[in-house]
Amino acid sequence: MKWKRISMLLVLLLLFGSSASAQEHKDIHDEVIYSLMINRFYNGSERNDRNVNYERLDAYYGGDLQGVAQKLDYIQEMGFTAVLLTPFMENDDAGYHGYAVTNHYKIDNHFGTLKDLQNLVKKAHERNIKIIVEFPLTISNHHNWVADKEKQAWISNESGADNEVIKALPHLNLKESSVEKYLIKNAAWWSKQSDIDGYYVKDIDLAPSKFISSFSQTLKNMNSSFLLIGEINGHSLKKSEQAESMGIDLVVDRTLAEATADTFSDTNRSQKMLYDKWDKGSNLPLANFLDDVHSTRFTAKALESENHPGARTKQGLSYLYTSPSVPIVFYGTEIALNGGKGAENYGMMNFLANPDIIDHIKKLAELRAKSPSLRKGSFTLVSDQKGVAVYKRRYEDETTFVVINNTKETSSVNVPLEKVGKENELRGLITEGIIRPVDDVYNVSLEPETTNVYKVVKKSGFNIGYIAAVAAVYTGFGIFLYKASSKRRKEKKISQSRRKDSAS
Repeated sequence: MKWKRISMLLVLLLLFGSSASAQEHKDIHDEVIYSLMINRFYNGSERNDRNVNYERLDAYYGGDLQGVAQKLDYIQEMGFTAVLLTPFMENDDAGYHGYAVTNHYKIDNHFGTLKDLQNLVKKAHERNIKIIVEFPLTISNHHNWVADKEKQAWISNESGADNEVIKALPHLNLKESSVEKYLIKNAAWWSKQSDIDGYYVKDIDLAPSKFISSFSQTLKNMNSSFLLIGEINGHSLKKSEQAESMGIDLVVDRTLAEATADTFSDTNRSQKMLYDKWDKGSNLPLANFLDDVHSTRFTAKALESENHPGARTKQGLSYLYTSPSVPIVFYGTEIALNGGKGAENYGMMNFLANPDIIDHIKKLAELRAKSPSLRKGSFTLVSDQKGVAVYKRRYEDETTFVVINNTKETSSVNVPLEKVGKENELRGLITEGIIRPVDDVYNVSLEPETTNVYKVVKKSGFNIGYIAAVAAVYTGFGIFLYKASSKRRKEKKISQSRRKDSAS
């Protein structure tokens, strides 16, 4: 009896142990990332509301680490598996964005404390959400290194793909060995102190390979599952192809993201150029976005093109979630938050907005989680005609077709029989429905500015189970009506009989 109990315990340990391990070492393609600016997301504690001024674009608005922790359920309900934070280190009085660093070993008191960061990470991990932080490579103009004659070599004249707010800040010279050692030591310190899950590093195509490799190796020696996301700006494809050897887990190509935003912020635009750009970097694990901290808001681009931002945002998100890249969604995208360049991009999040886009994100996240072909399948452009594109995704025994109608009219497209198979049918997953071949083509029709995903399945024929269930419901209802009618007739006869007896 004792050995049976021990055996059962070992089985349970193996089962639950392997489950936990699978969650901790999730395939990078399974991630969906929500990015946010700490100070513009949610005010979780008024105790750190120093110099808050909602009238100025360049002021602190009260958002903090406690606020992020309080909104983790909101983030999780939309299907996100990771949160990407802007830098939290101590900044100068104008560093609401987190990039004007004055002290690399202290959290800015506008954002909270080390305890607040540790609590955020703990609560995120309880929900199986990762916390990733953008590691800053800029400092404040008031940092003591700027005036230190011995530290002049630490400052670089080069800047990457920054907006005007961050471009104006001193950038650190990553070619300087002292800077390399300092930053790597600092990154490792924060990893150990807070148990964060990864860093986002900008402009890796401008940084020395030695710096990126050493940065990665140090952190992964501490935690083999530590994630590194590296951003490139189309400077050197050869260097980006070395991402894996440098220890980069996920690559963000800003030129691909810009092309995605341009394609879907307006209607009737061909997706061929976007597909070709993806194809050139398809040997890399890629992430993609519609907008971010360093760009113009997608909503602003849609309005500039005289389009409804809600419809355009849903189309752009549909592409992100169904194309072979890890989606990164900037806070406010779910409410079509407007903005412009620089500080205009960082409006305060509004949690009382229309849930239309949020519901769409939830549906896309659920679909993506259930469909391996959408996360890590092959990606082939089947056709691209007059604003309507068809993509084929395949992973192992699952095949899906993504059809995007990027026009303002109801449109139809024919998918050739040989692409799907004669004995198969297309089953709609976003909008339900079955499409069977007619005259050797599968004719797909979509409403204006909509996307649907179709899974290839064997022809179902008559659904006997469904027909039987419907028949049973109708039969049962008929019996109920018959019994009710019989009861009323019987009661009526009894009533009439009593009235006769009373009259006599």
